[in-house]
Parts: sequence; C-alpha cells; structure tokens
Amino acid sequence: MALVRVPAPLALVAASIAFLALAACGRAGSPLLPPSSAPGPVATAPAPPPPTGAPSLGPSPAAQTAAKTGFDAQGNPVATPGKKGGFILDPLLQ
Repeated sequence: MALVRVPAPLALVAASIAFLALAACGRAGSPLLPPSSAPGPVATAPAPPPPTGAPSLGPSPAAQTAAKTGFDAQGNPVATPGKKGGFILDPLLQ
C-alpha cells in the first residue's frame, strides 16, 4: 500500500477549512438545556416596592454607589458595563 504525501501548504489550507466549517456549527447564545432536565430553584431577592411619584430618569442611588466604589450594598463586586464588540463572523449567526 503506497502512502500519498500531501504538500504542507495544501494540508494547512485543508485543515483550516475543516476547522472553520466545524467552528461555524452552532447557534448564537447560550447552550440549550436538554428537554428532560428541569431548572433548579433560583434564589431571588424580593421585588422592591413600586416607586411612587414621578419616574426617575437616571440610575438609582444604589447603582451610582456601585459604579463609584465597585461594590454593591451587600459587598459583592460589580462588573463595569462592557463594550459590545463585533466579531467578523457575526453576520453568519444572524
């Protein structure tokens, strides 16, 4: 049995095409849960009472404090709002 030798550039191109084809498989967003699995209990904080009077147009005082200090009222670190960056293959996922 004779082995066929493939030139290195051709093998690199073929491997790149295979990689990109497999990388494009999927869908935008988080993975879906299997239909048989039920989501576990989620601990949520009680909803704040509805505001009275005119609606505020700016961030809440708690959000302002968190933005200044980097920590929320419970002492947990707060992430800064990130920039939504684009990806060159995003149009394929739309």
